[in-house]
Amino acid sequence: MADESENSGRPLTPMDNYTAMLILSFVAISIGCLILAIELYRDGLPLKP
Repeated sequence: MADESENSGRPLTPMDNYTAMLILSFVAISIGCLILAIELYRDGLPLKP
């Protein structure tokens, strides 16, 4: 039973780390895009010919 608990515990730790890094990167990219969108709409979109 000790081997089963070790085998079931080992894959969960890297997945939790990867999930946390994925969430952190998603939040960082979302905040960056939000800041970029706010600045573009505040200064006016430079898409006019």
